Amino acid sequence: MAIDIHRDTTVRDLLTAYPAAFDVLASHGMCQSCKDDPPPVPIHHFAMKHCGGEVDRLIEEVKAVVASG
Repeated sequence: MAIDIHRDTTVRDLLTAYPAAFDVLASHGMCQSCKDDPPPVPIHHFAMKHCGGEVDRLIEEVKAVVASG
């Protein structure tokens, strides 16, 4: 199931649709337990906590992984 990736996409929906995106999120501090049970928070929330608020950069990293896989 393909989804549009934007700031309000939840981490849960992202990882359900694109499991390879975990590698990007893990590089920013996501733990294995969150991979096993992804949180239903928007990507912008994750970016605020783990990427200094750089949501656009995080989305571009995720889109690059999704496009290559």
